Amino acid sequence: MRRLRRHATTLILVALAASAAVALLVLDRGSVSTDEAERRKKHLFEAWRADEITELTVTMAPPGAPPAAQQTARLTRGDVNDAGQRPWNVEIDGERYPADEPTVDQLLGTLEFATAERRVSEEASDRAALGLAAPRLTIALAMGPRRERLLLGGSAPTPPGAVYAEVAGRGVFVVTKQLAAALDVPPDRFRSRSFVPYVPAELSALTLDGEGGSRRFVRAPWGGGRGAGFRFAEGSPEGSGVRVSAPALDLVLSALGRMQAEAFLSEEEAAQAAASAGPRVTLTLLPSDPSAKRGVIDVGGACPGKPDHVVAARIEPTRAAACVPASVLDPLTEEAARFVDLALVAAPLDEVAEVKLAAGERGARSLELARTGSEWHLRAPQDRPVPTETGRALVQAILGVRAARLLPAASSPKALGLDPPRATLRVVSTPASAGEGEPQERIETLEIGAEQAGVVHVRRLEDGAIAEVPAPAAGALLPSEVSLRSMEVFDFAPDQISALRIERPGLVQRLRRTGEGAWQLIAPSGVGLAADGGLADELAGQLAGLKAERWVAADAGQSYGLGAPRLVVEAELTAALEPGAGASGTAARAARVELGAHAGAGSFARAGDSAAVFVAPPALEAAAGRLLLRRDVFLVPPEDIARVTLAPRDGKPVVLEGSPRGLTVAGSADPASATATAARVRDALADLRAEGAVALGQPERQHGLGPPRLRVTIELARPQAAPAGEGGASPPRSSEGSFTIAIGAGDAFRGTNVFYARRDGVSAVYAIAQSRVRPLLEAAGVAGVD
Repeated sequence: MRRLRRHATTLILVALAASAAVALLVLDRGSVSTDEAERRKKHLFEAWRADEITELTVTMAPPGAPPAAQQTARLTRGDVNDAGQRPWNVEIDGERYPADEPTVDQLLGTLEFATAERRVSEEASDRAALGLAAPRLTIALAMGPRRERLLLGGSAPTPPGAVYAEVAGRGVFVVTKQLAAALDVPPDRFRSRSFVPYVPAELSALTLDGEGGSRRFVRAPWGGGRGAGFRFAEGSPEGSGVRVSAPALDLVLSALGRMQAEAFLSEEEAAQAAASAGPRVTLTLLPSDPSAKRGVIDVGGACPGKPDHVVAARIEPTRAAACVPASVLDPLTEEAARFVDLALVAAPLDEVAEVKLAAGERGARSLELARTGSEWHLRAPQDRPVPTETGRALVQAILGVRAARLLPAASSPKALGLDPPRATLRVVSTPASAGEGEPQERIETLEIGAEQAGVVHVRRLEDGAIAEVPAPAAGALLPSEVSLRSMEVFDFAPDQISALRIERPGLVQRLRRTGEGAWQLIAPSGVGLAADGGLADELAGQLAGLKAERWVAADAGQSYGLGAPRLVVEAELTAALEPGAGASGTAARAARVELGAHAGAGSFARAGDSAAVFVAPPALEAAAGRLLLRRDVFLVPPEDIARVTLAPRDGKPVVLEGSPRGLTVAGSADPASATATAARVRDALADLRAEGAVALGQPERQHGLGPPRLRVTIELARPQAAPAGEGGASPPRSSEGSFTIAIGAGDAFRGTNVFYARRDGVSAVYAIAQSRVRPLLEAAGVAGVD
């Protein structure tokens, strides 16, 4: 006790010193250091400590409203959440909402760096005259122990648009129009624009009712991110537990993400919108957290004053109404059938880690392929590496198989050739977006039945659905060693091709390369026909580097449409031989490709003498399946033109005369308009290149050339020979020094809107892009140009 009394004075002094230090620290936090004051001497606020800001209050009156109509947004900063953030909340009219973080951050950034144009002297600072006694905007800050207050008042005379501002304790300033506009944030804008109460990862079920029918989706046991982990709910007409298409549901989930409030509506406004046109869709969201309430949102009805928006009314868990983009309705109104997953395997290519096929009795024939990083390795029937391109092609082919339809759940597996199945395919994937508690490995197993009447039935064990698949497509589910061949079909240089032969029903085309490297048309024969060097080179390039999209089978037999091919392409090659091989040092060999039935965008094909079937890329048929006739037969150099006559089917001819200054419209009463018309005709004739030839010989009825909608007669100024065209030949010219172009019906050709056309001296019908022909039709006054 004596010892305690001896040290009492010391303890009291220590306590007093500590208290003084705490008081000094608190007082110091509210003060501004000399350095801080110097750094911020041009700013409106002499101190700024972002981490200490805990409250922000914005009070303003709507434009044109009296001060009594002011609205206030009180923003407060919450505690640190699981993400390490301190989110803002906003209170407006007594209601509390999550705040719009970007809007808050933007305003705080504006306040931090706000500067004044100039200071207003105390003598001139009549607050009432400067509009500061009843400010249009008040911003208050709680920043640790400091309290800041900014007022915006009336307009200042200079610079244009400037306003008066007052900072509590510092005086009155003039700020720019731009700063005032950045600070002028309506309180309602601080309210979070997010309207949907839950994000996709938080959902256990999702229901859409209304337009499109009733669609009920529940979280599936196989997991997966976003739309990949859902199936149809029990009792759904589409089948209880049937897998939902991830791409289709992703569109719905994306629509929920885009359901941002453009403007919030009062309950009266929402009720009026609902009365005029009720909701088109009711969305019900069930969260995974059993303690959380469900979300219910009605979507539909015109939004007042916003034609590109619709009303969204949130009924649960809290009530709110807002205008949201009308585009969110499109995926929400799709019928249930669009959500049925017809893909046999749902995993994306980059997540597949292993493929295993067991076929025959007790899996006697097997193929096992595994991936490490981007590399593929064959485990069975042999152990060897597989080229990356080959492995990806095999897996991509499996993932690309889709059912024509799913069969009713009561279907008999035995009757469908599934009891027992002839093969089982197992695909293992590692979902990149698997959430916490979800499976980190997904196994999809397919039982593949015997072929029956051109179809193969496949059962997805993951959801029990039985799919009907066309037999050619189902071949991708039964890969064999031929599936692991190199993708390279041919490998030679395009200039090694000395001749081409393309055969299709009713037509054979033959072209041969001349000594100068140009292409000469051998067949078909006809007046004015010549080879198009560009098209021939394109086909030669496709053949020279031909790669399979995938290998299908070791032997086609009469299947895959290869018993009677739709198209046969043969190339005669000239390849250098080793020294001493012969007097000429060269020998001829050939490359041959047959195209059968369509396989998606490509075609089933085989090459040379091999019986193996592969899928050829669509570019090969696009190059070989057209007439390789020159496309420049309509081009006319402007300097060669003496006269042009445009004769419409129903109307008076328009004549244009050639001169050293160019074309002029004969007999025109409007020189300025005539000059512009003549220039457009001249440019059109110089640019009248066809997209391609569509038919040989005389035109058919659908070409609309009997009679044509427009005849263009071109008289040439001089009969000199024209420059050589494509393929080394000159464009055909008549002996009289003139020719006629006939323009017929409109159509589409290889994705381009065209008019059929023909010129005399050429025994073929062509397609010319409508954009190239339109100036001629307009100059001739042809109505209804399409």
